[in-house]
Amino acid sequence: MTVTAPKDGTELMGLLRTGTVHDGPFSVRYPRDASPDVPPPMAEIAPVPFGTWEVLRHGAEVAVLAVGTMVLPALAAADALEAEGLGVTVVNCRFLKPYDQVTLAAILAHHRQILVVEEGTVINGFGAFISTVIERHDPSVRVEVHGVPDRIIHSASRRRQLELTGLDANGIAERVRALHESEAIAG
Repeated sequence: MTVTAPKDGTELMGLLRTGTVHDGPFSVRYPRDASPDVPPPMAEIAPVPFGTWEVLRHGAEVAVLAVGTMVLPALAAADALEAEGLGVTVVNCRFLKPYDQVTLAAILAHHRQILVVEEGTVINGFGAFISTVIERHDPSVRVEVHGVPDRIIHSASRRRQLELTGLDANGIAERVRALHESEAIAG
């Protein structure tokens, strides 16, 4: 089973193109919300290369592995952190299953701190899975998972719920700062 999560409407349509030529079950996770972009006509959108992630920003200190709708807030957080002097890599983890082993290995070769951000549960979600993968690959890498906590999230607009759980640019930046600072204290 292939599991994907697009960062925007254009990537959603590119993943749909990929799914139509791929053998086997193929799923696309997306929120009940408006797309953050206005996609071009479908004929102008190429399929997304199967099983690939996309490195959108390079930084030296912390890597953020962002899933789907968390990619754009992660980029905004990285911009804010860059202004503070903290270099953050942002990776669009558009394929959750299979994950991009080559890109993950490249990220691990250059980063000792990873924050996985997803609009999904922290219990048995992508972050929990990728943490075990990283642990097997290099146990010295510090991995934190930032997602929907294992508690009741009260009814509110989607934007408000994301804000309350720290799954917005400010909340992501706060988690990156905390990860970086705790590593500096421990080191």
